[in-house]
Amino acid sequence: MARHRVWVLSSLPMFICSFVYAQQSSIEQVLPVKLYGQHLIVVQGSIGSLGKRNFVIDTGAYPSIIDRGVARKMKLSGHAEEVDAVNQTVLRMAVLVPSFDVGPIHAGNVRALVDDLSHLSERTGVRIDGLLGLDVLRRSSFRIDYVAKKISFGKLETLSSSTPFEIVEGMICLALRREGQSIRLLVDTGAEKTLLLGPHIIDLLPHSHQPQEFRNLAGHFKLRQVRLENLRLGDTDLTSQPIFVSDATDLPPYQFDGFLSTSQFRQIAFDFERQEFSWITRENRMEGVSVALSRPAAPESGREIAATWIATPAAIPDRDVPGLSCGRR
Repeated sequence: MARHRVWVLSSLPMFICSFVYAQQSSIEQVLPVKLYGQHLIVVQGSIGSLGKRNFVIDTGAYPSIIDRGVARKMKLSGHAEEVDAVNQTVLRMAVLVPSFDVGPIHAGNVRALVDDLSHLSERTGVRIDGLLGLDVLRRSSFRIDYVAKKISFGKLETLSSSTPFEIVEGMICLALRREGQSIRLLVDTGAEKTLLLGPHIIDLLPHSHQPQEFRNLAGHFKLRQVRLENLRLGDTDLTSQPIFVSDATDLPPYQFDGFLSTSQFRQIAFDFERQEFSWITRENRMEGVSVALSRPAAPESGREIAATWIATPAAIPDRDVPGLSCGRR
């Protein structure tokens, strides 16, 4: 039985891998998406022979996830894997998925994890069949337009602001700056809020309100909200964005300092050929956001797999927790 270690706010692992990219198409291909809240992007594709499946685009998920109902329908079998969630161990099933197809992307024989995504389906009002992580998405550069509600694949023009990204433990990370120091954050399209690992950057963190208690599958823990002055990504000032901090000291030695939510941007693009992340700021973005979540957040056990944060858009008021996918073998 394989055993993995996972960060306290997660319930599933992120597996280390090397990135191998398919040749980019010279023709841009565009798919419509649905936007739930300000951050949750859902697109249609297929899993094996099952068409018209609904996927969440989640760059913080690695590997990808499929719903238990999909696994049963496809008669997929696999093996249980142990995941250390700091204060307890949980089991998840790993299976080999024949294929994922989304737009121009075709990924065959993909190792994925299985979990119950019904809480996401209930919250959005649409059946969610899987979470597409970078193990699938890396096969094509892509751009998300939150206002126009579309995702574009292929060779893309760089947006108005850009910065190089690096691959850290198989995930996309960016270097942010504050007071002359660098903060390395994992880019997570499934995260509603930016979340920092306090022990990694303790000297940069200001005093804040008393911690609030949250919970997920891993148990109970505390987060506090902070305001970081002069926090910048390239030429963009992120000072106004809400940021949460975990002060847990028993975390694995990750090579990044937290998770960057992309909900603060109007458009974002991942160029895998040039290893470049680009964006357009959020100004007037909300004029184009008309799809809301179907009901307020209810207490949950956590993001089951790689997405509790996306499952609970009202996570902070209701004290549910962001479940950001991050772990290692």
